[in-house]
Amino acid sequence: MRHSALTKLPEHGMASYVETIVGPGEQVMHAGRVSLLSILPSLVVGVILVVVGLGLLIGSSTRPDFMLPAAAIVALAGVLVFVAAVIRRNSTELVVTNRRVIAKFGFIGRRTVEMNLAKIESVRVEQSVMGRLFDFGSVVVVGTGSSLDPIPFIAHPIAFRQAIQAATDALPRT
Repeated sequence: MRHSALTKLPEHGMASYVETIVGPGEQVMHAGRVSLLSILPSLVVGVILVVVGLGLLIGSSTRPDFMLPAAAIVALAGVLVFVAAVIRRNSTELVVTNRRVIAKFGFIGRRTVEMNLAKIESVRVEQSVMGRLFDFGSVVVVGTGSSLDPIPFIAHPIAFRQAIQAATDALPRT
């Protein structure tokens, strides 16, 4: 499978979902990412919980015995919130190949949506004001008779749409 550094798939020791399902002759044309801003609230909450937990831990020497376990629980909850957000972001794969659009969400539980390029009628980008400012948004792929679920929080959604359009334009005409 050939792809440039720009469209490089995530490397995490095991084959990505996309690498396991691409067929012979199918090439990754573009790999999108979920915007870091989509998990920012979870990251902030996680860090705050860790700081509060550490603060309680430091101050627990002069407080009742239950403070030590409470501090540990708060800090652990913060770490779990933070890690869950990072896993959610890194386990999402958004890819345009020379044959289809693929979106995979989830690490343990998995939800995938795919649409053959030949079935695509239009591609819509939806961005809020914050999305425009920070270059993220949702991409909705509309196909013959159906539409792909909105793919939310894509970083650089215009580039993702352009990759879909370039791939559909490159299809052989019958």
